[in-house]
Amino acid sequence: MKHKPKYFYRIFIPFILVGTIGMILFNGFAYFFTKNSFEEKITKEKQENVVQTMNTLEQKLQTLDYTFNSYIHDTAYKSYIRQPLTVKQFDQYRSIQEQLNYISSFGPSQTTVDLVSLEGNWVINEKGLKQLTEQDKKQIQDTYLSLPHDSTWLKEEQNDRIIKLVKRTPFYQTAKSGVIIIDIPLKSFSNLIYQSNTNNPIYIYSKDGKRLYPTHIEKDQSININTLQNLINEHEPTGIKAVDPKGKEKYQVVYSKSEYNGWLYVSKISDSELSQNMKPTMVASVLMSSFLLIITLIIAYVSSDYLSRPIRELQKFIPLAKKEGIKDEFELIGKSIREVLVKNQSLEDIVTSQQEQLKTLFMFHLFHGRMEEIEIMEEMQGFDYTQSWACLYVIVIQFDSLENSQYTRNDKDLLLFSINQIVSELIDPRERLTPTVYDSETQATIFICQDTEYGQHVIEINQFGEKIQSQIKEIFNLSISIGVSKPFENLTDSKNALLQGIDSLKYRLKFGKGSIIFYDSISDIYTNKQINTYFPKVLENQLFDSIKLGESEKAKEILHLLLADMYKHSPTPQELELNIMRFINDLMSLMQVMGMDTIEIDGQKTIYREISDMSTAEEIELFIKNKIVYPLTDMIAERTDSQFKTIAEKMVYIIHHEYDTDLSLESIASRLHYNKNYLSSIFKKEFNQSFSKYLSLYRFDMAKKWLIDTNLSVKEISERLQYNNSQNFIRSFQKIEGTTPGKYRDLHRDDTLFSS
Repeated sequence: MKHKPKYFYRIFIPFILVGTIGMILFNGFAYFFTKNSFEEKITKEKQENVVQTMNTLEQKLQTLDYTFNSYIHDTAYKSYIRQPLTVKQFDQYRSIQEQLNYISSFGPSQTTVDLVSLEGNWVINEKGLKQLTEQDKKQIQDTYLSLPHDSTWLKEEQNDRIIKLVKRTPFYQTAKSGVIIIDIPLKSFSNLIYQSNTNNPIYIYSKDGKRLYPTHIEKDQSININTLQNLINEHEPTGIKAVDPKGKEKYQVVYSKSEYNGWLYVSKISDSELSQNMKPTMVASVLMSSFLLIITLIIAYVSSDYLSRPIRELQKFIPLAKKEGIKDEFELIGKSIREVLVKNQSLEDIVTSQQEQLKTLFMFHLFHGRMEEIEIMEEMQGFDYTQSWACLYVIVIQFDSLENSQYTRNDKDLLLFSINQIVSELIDPRERLTPTVYDSETQATIFICQDTEYGQHVIEINQFGEKIQSQIKEIFNLSISIGVSKPFENLTDSKNALLQGIDSLKYRLKFGKGSIIFYDSISDIYTNKQINTYFPKVLENQLFDSIKLGESEKAKEILHLLLADMYKHSPTPQELELNIMRFINDLMSLMQVMGMDTIEIDGQKTIYREISDMSTAEEIELFIKNKIVYPLTDMIAERTDSQFKTIAEKMVYIIHHEYDTDLSLESIASRLHYNKNYLSSIFKKEFNQSFSKYLSLYRFDMAKKWLIDTNLSVKEISERLQYNNSQNFIRSFQKIEGTTPGKYRDLHRDDTLFSS
């Protein structure tokens, strides 16, 4: 570098200064933001760990608690908790022991249960069955029956390795006949608590501030008493608090309060822990900065040498040039360039006047495939287009519809030229070739991408597309759709790319108005040569059933589902159009069967042509709904209202006279010569309940009458009402009436005797 001329250093030194200052600023900001982000991430992870630990542990505890609550309310428990129990009743003891072991399995590992019967004078635990002594009763009375609540979490000072869940039974009664004592070893909590750092474990405290877990910790690891009291008094269920103890290291505590039992879950995050975790990042940042600084020096030297090379070449000619009033070589070069520009300005003005027309003609030739690659390159150079790109796209624009607007088809050419001008203004000339109106339906533009990232291309094209759509909507109040070809590299492929963009727009029928459709997203459909024969016949039958029943709203819902299903399973517009026409044919056939002969259509078009000209699913759905479905359902509804009432009355008559036979909807449908689903719909519409429910309730009404007025046994009544066995009848009766048939008979017969 000693022998380099001054202009070399004039290039090299700014490179170094900019690179070094940029590196310092970048690393300073990076460290600042990374530090905050890293601390926030660690804190958030710790908080999520605490909450997850609470949820995991308390899911076990709640499951155990609720299962024992269900067990306490069980009829069997209520029967034996008041009875004496000895070793002679081994089967009953074994059954109770198995139930207790099974319920204990829902809790943490090694959970044990003591079941105490104060009236029966016995206790069952993992050691077996034991009769209570007076001393045992007194201990239980003093320790557990004096607790303020029927269900209490308890940690005894004499045994700090176990936490107890004590349940006094029966609930909600003053006199207690039993106690369930559930012992949960605190060491079993370790299997349910994820410890990411053994130096900062998760602490569990009761709602009165007593530490439940872990049982033994170092004094300097514990939570400050004042801090703990502040956390208990916090209203927020979860959060983070900074702690600054005098004379000790600052730290943060992450806490979460349980809504189930009021326990407090706490974990510490010390500043030293944050610094230790940040240390690898700091080391990596310093190493990376050093590496990048060295790279910057190398690049600056090579770039400066490369940029100064043309000046060295020009130095050979400087002695021959007139240098009066010239300070240095740079000024001499600038003066020469200005002279060249002035001389060529007049020629450029002449060429520019006809440039746009020639560019438009060039685009027409490209889109029609009339040019060879050599001709294209010559024209590109002549028009001063960029000749380097990563890939190209053809963007095709068409109007969705001019119906219900202030414009007619005669205005379409003018509107397309307006779109052409808008595209020219919105897209930078460096990112496109000249926009062109291709035909009476289509405007096309070749979009240029300089990077190779396809995802970025999609974002840019979508952004431009949305801007164009917004401008057209604002100016003309019209909707346009945009089709985008697959990416290509050679301009000789422009014709195929244009056809791909036009093919993409055929999918407006599936995607709706105002769509931006990429050919890549549908190209797999075009390569699939299999013929799709799918047609939603089930939904069509449901629609026709709704129409036949005159149910307009239900028909509207099913029509929407049918068309949506059709769009989903028709991969190409051609298959979708075939399915729609098949559906229209079926609708026309239904109309003829139901006696509807005419459909009002504007103009001279047929119904098939009218639908074929529609470009969106919404238009097709509205047309079918308003022109066919609604008129047809209205007509049928008028015809069938009286018919429904007659059929429903026949069904009720059969129920009232044959309720004690093997009666079913299928048998009635066979007798009345109707489809069972059709009869079910009619019955539900008339009586607001299903056939089976009506039959069941009527049979129960008859059963209650027989229970009061006759001496038929419950078994005889159940058989007459077609029940397979009397137990099923009793369960169903009790579910509906809240009592058994026998009790119902006794109660109401007593009422009858009393009233008489």
